[in-house]
Amino acid sequence: MTELGILLYQRLRTAPAFRYGLVGIEVDEFRTYSELLEEEIVAIPGLVVASPIGRELGQADKFQNFSPGYIWQPYAGEVYKPLIASRDLKEKLNELLVA
Repeated sequence: MTELGILLYQRLRTAPAFRYGLVGIEVDEFRTYSELLEEEIVAIPGLVVASPIGRELGQADKFQNFSPGYIWQPYAGEVYKPLIASRDLKEKLNELLVA
């Protein structure tokens, strides 16, 4: 999954204009632009924002350059947690815990 994440970030560098982007298996920190504005975004690895948004949030200095017009918190890769990702495996574990 990390390799796919890297490929997606490579694509974002040449993508048409966008406000923000985030790669991840569970991208649930926010979903909408208004949620982005409400969150403490510095702690989200992989978050790419248009430079004006970083300035609007007052946090541009905490990001690194990503591509012209964009800044980011560098991507940290994915960590696979099969007991969280698979309902079937979680049920099998729960069966063991009940026995």
